[in-house]
Amino acid sequence: MACPAIDMRRVMLVCCLLILVGFSGTGNVSARPAEDSGSGPLFGGQWSWVNNSSYQNSDLNSLPAIAEDYTATWCTNCVKVESALQELDDEGILQKYHFHRNNDHEDPFGSDNTEDHFKQRYNTGAPPIVVMNGTIKKIGSIPDSDSLKTDYHTMANQTLGISGNSTFTWTPQGNNSGMISWAIETDLSRYEGYEMSVNAWVVEESAEFREGSNGKEIYPNIVREIINLGSEKFGSSNIDIPVAFDGNDLQIHLMYHFAQMENSVDEPVDDSSEVKERALPNVSALASLIVLIFAAMIRKS
Repeated sequence: MACPAIDMRRVMLVCCLLILVGFSGTGNVSARPAEDSGSGPLFGGQWSWVNNSSYQNSDLNSLPAIAEDYTATWCTNCVKVESALQELDDEGILQKYHFHRNNDHEDPFGSDNTEDHFKQRYNTGAPPIVVMNGTIKKIGSIPDSDSLKTDYHTMANQTLGISGNSTFTWTPQGNNSGMISWAIETDLSRYEGYEMSVNAWVVEESAEFREGSNGKEIYPNIVREIINLGSEKFGSSNIDIPVAFDGNDLQIHLMYHFAQMENSVDEPVDDSSEVKERALPNVSALASLIVLIFAAMIRKS
């Protein structure tokens, strides 16, 4: 009479193993093909170290694609996303900027300021999310082609069709402030119905956080603050610079943002993928515990 009981336990053991395998395969359920961001273009990227003076006049067509990456220090899938972006940055295809989640005890690099920027423009969900030139975004870390690098390269090659030139001047004034000047000459008629804003991005070249559970420890190109300079095509402004997380490696970047002039109702933010990413390890651990219990029962039998 013991044999049927043992067989039933083995059946239940197999079922638990199938459940465990099923859960382990859902980590990238939220990944999607590249799609329209629902926002206007974003371009620029002229920059200077905050402690150095700089003057630059650039053809808009010569400026690199701007890659905005929404990330977190606990996000393991974000590591391969950022590796692909780094390769393209090294090749001069794009300039990458990392936006870290705010109000996250596992990530010290986020802020209300940068979180609001990403949420208002792109209806932020869970990382990783990459937006190219403000207009096309890819959620998740599963490639649509042979690799993420190819995906991001294709996204970066979708030009905005904006010609003209941009002038950027930075003059430091003490340790924590400076004057930024800008001038953009271009035909903006293509983006009628959009409002342009000029912005200074304060970027930290790299910062160390060994407690990050994705194992990177050194986190590069962190957007620390975005300062709105107004909507004029030329001007100057004195701005204050935040304190670096560590080191002395802050930079100032000039960016042009475009947003639709009509006030639209914000779409609800889909955090379901984040819930799944955070919850799945616990579910998998429970399934593993069940397997061990039934294995012990079989051995005792």
